[in-house]
Amino acid sequence: MAKYAGKKHVAQFEVELEAGTTKSELLSKLGVPNQERGYLFINAVLHEVPGMTTNGPEPLQDGDHIGVFSIQHMWPYQYRDGIPMSPSLSEAMKTHGAMHHVYEDKS
Repeated sequence: MAKYAGKKHVAQFEVELEAGTTKSELLSKLGVPNQERGYLFINAVLHEVPGMTTNGPEPLQDGDHIGVFSIQHMWPYQYRDGIPMSPSLSEAMKTHGAMHHVYEDKS
């Protein structure tokens, strides 16, 4: 993911956004393709998992910390139970069932 910020391995930077910008709009602005994106956290709350893009309407807030991980960096299964999830991801999980390593992208 760092390559989308002009870095090699890890990137951390601040982005100026208009009020009301959503996570989907931010990802589009950064040019991060869905098929290369793994887990996405906003303020330590899970919002997306590999292959499941919710396009949730939640607007980003000033000072939000967004973590976007590549598909190659999987999250250990033993830490998944009880993880805080966004409302849109929680709803999507009702359809897809238990958390898996990868989901088929239906978008």
